[in-house]
Formats: sequence, C-alpha cells, structure tokens
Amino acid sequence: MERTGIKKTAYYNFLKGEGNVEEYVAKTNKLFCIKDPFFFYKADMEFKERTFGRSRADSFMNYVALLFHGTVNEELKKGMHFFSEFVERIDVLKSVTNSENPRGSP
Repeated sequence: MERTGIKKTAYYNFLKGEGNVEEYVAKTNKLFCIKDPFFFYKADMEFKERTFGRSRADSFMNYVALLFHGTVNEELKKGMHFFSEFVERIDVLKSVTNSENPRGSP
C-alpha cells in the first residue's frame, strides 16, 4: 500500500469500510489497473430509485417533453411511444444480426 500513498492504519480502516473509502478505492484501482468501478463493492449494493427505476421509454418521453416546452398532448405521446418501440426493435435486430455474423463476413 506504500505505492498508493495510503498509510497502514488507513489501509486497515479501508478494509473495514471506514474512513475515506472512495479515495482509497480510486487509488487501489489505479495501482492495480482495475477498470471496474464496483470491483470493491458488494453485489447487493442499493441504488437510488431514480437511478434504477427509470425505464428507457420514460427517459425518452422526458426528453421529448423538454423539446416541446411541456406541451405534450396524447397524440404526441402515442407517436413517440410507437417511435421508441420501433427504434428498440431495430436495435434488437441489429444485435441479433451482428451476433449471427460477428465479423461482418458474408
């Protein structure tokens, strides 16, 4: 841990989850070239509702509502919902096509 600049007592506190954990995780990730930001966290980590609960369609509709300055009627909602589903289907077809032919050869 000397190469990270973390003192021995701070390192043991880090292992217990005490102290400035975020800083020590960043330093340890840098030392061992770990790319995964959640490598040192538990799998059952709780996420905030706004991060985890929003769907792709909700995000898309919020974006459309901002473009129309909040004047979104029912017809626009239906049209945008149809467009969103259409784009998702194209995305799925593209990934299926790429998985069947991963290198792009005929």
